[in-house]
Amino acid sequence: MRVRYEVILWYTAFLKLIPGQIGCKLRNLLLPYHNAKHVYVWDGVHIDSPSKLKIGNNVSINRGTIINAAGEVTIGNDVLIGPNVTIYSQNHNYNKANHLIRDQGYNIKPVIIGNNVWIAANATILPGVTIAENIVIGANSLVSKSLNKPGVYVGSPVVFIK
Repeated sequence: MRVRYEVILWYTAFLKLIPGQIGCKLRNLLLPYHNAKHVYVWDGVHIDSPSKLKIGNNVSINRGTIINAAGEVTIGNDVLIGPNVTIYSQNHNYNKANHLIRDQGYNIKPVIIGNNVWIAANATILPGVTIAENIVIGANSLVSKSLNKPGVYVGSPVVFIK
C-alpha cells in the first residue's frame, strides 16, 4: 500500500512539471479529476485527492496553486484561479489538548466555487466554503465563510467592498 502511494506521488509530481498547453492537455487526460471543456491546469499546480475534484468549462488554474480535494472540491464554469491560491477541503481535528494533533484525525468539508468567479493571487479558501456566482476574491484574501452575494471581497478574513 505504501509503495502504491509513493508511485502515485511520483506520477503526479512528473505530470505537474510539464509546461504549456501540452502539459494542460496531459493533466486533463491522465489525472483522475473530472474536467469539462477548455480546462487549463497549468504546470506547478498541486492536487491532493484529484479524484474528488470536479472542474467546469472554461477554467484556468494558475501555477503554484494547491488544491486539497479530500473533502471534495467543485469548481464551476468560467472560473479563473490566480497563482499560488490555496483551496483546502480538509483540516486537522483538535479536540483534546493532551493528545497529539496528528492522532486526532481530519475534518473534511466540501468546497464549492460557483460560475464566473475570479480568485486572485495568494488567496486561501478554507474547508466548507461555498462561493456563489459572480464573485471576485482579492489577492492575499482569506475566505473562511461562505459568500452568497455577488461582488468583490478582500481582506483576511474577506469583507464585501463592492
